[in-house]
Amino acid sequence: MNEDTLGERKYKRRFSLVKEFEQLEERELDRDFDLTEGFKKRYEHVLDRYFSRNPEYWPVYKEPSMAHIINYRNADKAIDEDRLANYPDGDALLERIESESSIPQESRVPDPNNRDDMLLFASILSKNWENPSSVENAISLPTDPAIYGAMMGLLVNPNLVYSEYCGMAEKLERYVIRQMATLAKYDLEGETGATGIFTQGGTFCNLYGYLLGIRKNMPHARTHGMGATQDYRFMNSRGGHYSNTTNLSLLGVDLERRCIRINVTNHNKIDVRDFELQLESCFRLNSIVPTIMLTMGTTDTFGVDEVKPVYEIRERLCAQYKVNYVPHIHVDAAIGWPMIFFLDYDFEKNPLHINEVTLHGLERNVALFKQIKYADSFTIDFQKWGYVPYTSSLVMIKNKQDMKALENSPENFCYFENDLQGQTHLQSTIECSRGATGVFGSYSALKYLGIEGYQTVLAHCLQNANYFRHRLHEFAGVMVLVYQNQGPSVAFRMYDPKVVACIEDEYDFEYNYQHNDEYKARLDRNSNYHRDIFERRGKVGLYTNWVEYISHTAHDEDDRHCFIPGEKAVFVNPRTTFTDIDKFLENLLAANAQA
Repeated sequence: MNEDTLGERKYKRRFSLVKEFEQLEERELDRDFDLTEGFKKRYEHVLDRYFSRNPEYWPVYKEPSMAHIINYRNADKAIDEDRLANYPDGDALLERIESESSIPQESRVPDPNNRDDMLLFASILSKNWENPSSVENAISLPTDPAIYGAMMGLLVNPNLVYSEYCGMAEKLERYVIRQMATLAKYDLEGETGATGIFTQGGTFCNLYGYLLGIRKNMPHARTHGMGATQDYRFMNSRGGHYSNTTNLSLLGVDLERRCIRINVTNHNKIDVRDFELQLESCFRLNSIVPTIMLTMGTTDTFGVDEVKPVYEIRERLCAQYKVNYVPHIHVDAAIGWPMIFFLDYDFEKNPLHINEVTLHGLERNVALFKQIKYADSFTIDFQKWGYVPYTSSLVMIKNKQDMKALENSPENFCYFENDLQGQTHLQSTIECSRGATGVFGSYSALKYLGIEGYQTVLAHCLQNANYFRHRLHEFAGVMVLVYQNQGPSVAFRMYDPKVVACIEDEYDFEYNYQHNDEYKARLDRNSNYHRDIFERRGKVGLYTNWVEYISHTAHDEDDRHCFIPGEKAVFVNPRTTFTDIDKFLENLLAANAQA
């Protein structure tokens, strides 16, 4: 069932606002989406000091090759498919990089006057995330201080797996973990205080989330494998990242019989009622649930699962059915985690002068992200909306005692000194090596941007997203999806205005799944119309992405459903402006008129 009636959706579409924005109805709405002068000044300062690649602020950029890359990219206005053609000797260099296979026989000394053409070619023609038009996904240019910090980590090359191999870098890791625990309102005191592990990407963080549940709730699995002594089921959301299932496959889990995928609402967040029914069924059947995987900030539509209701249901049912374990709740917040920078923001005084619409959306998100403290662990990707170079990911763990469940026998680590093994997470980590560049980059980004710097960049991105939603509503035939979620991701679907009289009615028809040829033909007709415009209009203003699963239908009486494709833009690029958005919309209008 839809969370909103059709009438409510039409109301929301008309005003480009969620229901709670009713107090803005009598005002001039365009003004509520504008950037305030106070915010502009703060944003321009942050952009200049921390995203400008200015060698006066960050002398590391004075190195000749780095300066060349920066200068070339700043002047590069070509879209991705034209960049090779515009590059000097691009075809010849491409032929070399695709065909050469020999290593030089003789050693050579670098000549500061002769740049490495191949290295520059590969660097400059890597994806240009510094281009303001780059909004395809939750990837962006790293901030200057994070690059500075990461380069220091590269220089000293510590391995965090073992104290003897990393020295003081291990203490820097703990430093950043304490900072993030404080930000998320995790307790740091005593033997049950928070801890964490820097690892290689959000998928590894989520793998730790599953593994924590397995080792705590199925201890025999360490030596005998899962299912050796008792039936089990993992739970995750249908709206979650694909690593929710690929990690289970990696662990050898039978996805069809051992994984319960919880339904999502039409806001793409977990259906709490369905979760309760599924968890209770597992407890009734004496089936262990090692881990419950939630998502706070889905990739395409920024759906945010509510953790507190899931936590309360877990606690109540565990007591009711007297189970002798507690399912581990892990939250994939790889994209959404930066919302915790606003947990203590003064929304009444609004010191950053964030515009009215975005301020209201932020306040709603903060209410949801305050619930992250109920998670037993959660994923942080500094490498996404945290503006730190790849790879920099952190799995936060609420109770450091959980790490003991991950520990392997000390006998497995015979070539490390026994007295030193316990000084790091050596016995508990998946990796045998853990690089520290993510730690150094994250520390530096947090130190120099500070909470206000991060708040400014995040608010800029969210104001861009809201402006884009607002402007899209002006176009006949464009349906903005789940704009209530108020994140950086904007998903939309286009319909032929010559054929579709009311897009709300059409989307309502698509949402209510039917298992027949007429339904499929109509859904395909609408999808093909949008896809054709997407392919023909070219990249102007913004580089958006086509997504085969931008939304989903309701489930029919047989629990069948299907995916609805569409288009998305993810506004995490600090260099994107309203001007870039306007250029995109002008091109979209022209392409739509020619369809």
